[in-house]
Amino acid sequence: MNKKKIIAIFVIFLLIGTTLAATVSAKGLFGFKDGTSYRDLINKWKEIRQEKQELRDMLEEYGVELPDLTREQKREILKTIIQSRRQGAERNEILEIVFDLLIEFGMDLPDLTSEQFSEIREKTVTMLEENYGFVFIELTYEQKQEIRNTIKEMKRCGATKEEIKAAIIELYESYGGVIPELSDLEKEEIHNFIVNMLESDYGFDLPDLTLEQRETLKNKKSEIRELQKELRQIFKNVRFITKIRFLIYVRRSLN
Repeated sequence: MNKKKIIAIFVIFLLIGTTLAATVSAKGLFGFKDGTSYRDLINKWKEIRQEKQELRDMLEEYGVELPDLTREQKREILKTIIQSRRQGAERNEILEIVFDLLIEFGMDLPDLTSEQFSEIREKTVTMLEENYGFVFIELTYEQKQEIRNTIKEMKRCGATKEEIKAAIIELYESYGGVIPELSDLEKEEIHNFIVNMLESDYGFDLPDLTLEQRETLKNKKSEIRELQKELRQIFKNVRFITKIRFLIYVRRSLN
């Protein structure tokens, strides 16, 4: 057997061995540690997009004007919020900055100052304390940190939104605050007070949504958050190369 034939046979066996190895390891290389597939990740992402579209359709049906923001504008708003928080800005200051950005992007919003946002909060707090039995307290840094850690830990353990809410209320009340349970009628009264205040005192033009419509939107948002949580969990367990494939797919789909 001449030298060329030996080399050819070697190359053939090398190709066969490589193909077999790739076939055996393909599931582990491109799949997930828990046995699910790349397709499961894509399907979950598509499901979230579908739910978001249904939410947008609901809002339009209810007469809610949606901001037509570009991806770059959305990124700028998110970046601004993150930077403002890192710099220690107060909530009212962040609201003023975000509102200024939205107005700059073409949204029809009243140009409020941080002092006016403080007024809105103070009026709302006073109304809730005087009429519905709320007691609001100023939390210490340690108490705020305990609440953050509790939320983070409960999310990590897969607690539902209702379970987390109940735990945080219990923790808040252990510090001396009071968050009473409200009837549907009381919720509607509070909603109407806030809407009337924003429209008459601060120039807002808000959609007139019923309690049923608000609950429907709230439930849809909760469904989306749950799906997003499932997607994050799947993505967390995926192997590195599949993460890259998924991110490339998402980027192409959004362009």
